[in-house]
Amino acid sequence: MLRRKPWVFLLVILFSQLSLSILLGATVTYGAGYAKAPEGLTVWEKDLGGMTKDEAYAVLAEVIPKAVVYDRTVYFLELNQTDQDLKDYLASQYIISTGNVITDAFEYLHRMSRTIPSPELLNQEEVLAQLRKFALDIDQPGKAAEAYYENGEIVIEEGSLGVRLDVDKSWEQLQQSIGMETVPLVTEVIVVHPTTAELEKVKDPLGDYTTYFNPSFHERVTNVRLAAEAINGLILPPGGEFSFNDTVGKREPERGYLPALMYMGNRVVTDDGGGICQDSTTLYQATKQARLEVLERYSHSLPVSYVPLGQDATVAYGALDFRFRNTTQGYLLLNAATGGNWIRVRIFGVADSEHPALDEPDGYPVKPREWSK
Repeated sequence: MLRRKPWVFLLVILFSQLSLSILLGATVTYGAGYAKAPEGLTVWEKDLGGMTKDEAYAVLAEVIPKAVVYDRTVYFLELNQTDQDLKDYLASQYIISTGNVITDAFEYLHRMSRTIPSPELLNQEEVLAQLRKFALDIDQPGKAAEAYYENGEIVIEEGSLGVRLDVDKSWEQLQQSIGMETVPLVTEVIVVHPTTAELEKVKDPLGDYTTYFNPSFHERVTNVRLAAEAINGLILPPGGEFSFNDTVGKREPERGYLPALMYMGNRVVTDDGGGICQDSTTLYQATKQARLEVLERYSHSLPVSYVPLGQDATVAYGALDFRFRNTTQGYLLLNAATGGNWIRVRIFGVADSEHPALDEPDGYPVKPREWSK
């Protein structure tokens, strides 16, 4: 019969005692901490160690932002999914009994040894949807300043700044606002051009030209005045391009244009909008005075009476256009006015060495028998 060495029995006894001690310790620890958060569990800067699930929920629910604010208006957040996410997270941190106290005890010790990351403060999908809804109330497009020439002076109507809710940055701010019940929203100011300050610089007359027409041709006079109204008050930014056809639009009866005499090739015909080439020509002469860059211009095939030969600018919608670029450093204001037998176009802007202020207006007077078609 083999005899076991004494030290083997000693090891068996020591191992048995150690196992019993661990089991008893785990059982005791579990018994003391059952249904309580593991020691050292910190969520959103709050130590939840030793708290029950209800206690932990009460503490964490207090630090979740409940509302956002913009310009003294408070928008309350609906946090149903956020609340459920928090409850689900806490449930995952507490022991669900298996019915075996030893198994539960070891599971508790295992959870104490783990580092579990904190959950999101808010449910992103839920909150972003509400922020976008709030943006519909907060966002404002702003208004550009306007200017017009009246009674010998430039009158400015002030504009306003716009505002836009920055949804992404507002979300980030909410995520970093632990413990704040109401969180300011992040907005962006929108500057709408031209601003009042930009238009206040538009003071100098750069171009001023007048041409004359026969007031007895009612249809033609009507067309000239309609086109002048379309041009009047237009504001062109630095570097901006002006298109006569885009500005005046189609010369249609629905818009008030009447059939009148006009040149078509080498013939004189009657068509809607006849006569408005006098508007484009008068504007062309003013742009020459202002030393602006002409991008597109065509002359009539036949001479006209309201400017010298070759100094006109004919237009035909969809075919021939008169275009120029604002080559000054500031905004331009166009003023087009008509009288009993004249049309006058002024260009106001910011004078510089390349675009000096005009000393006096100019024009091309004609005799009554020389009225153009």
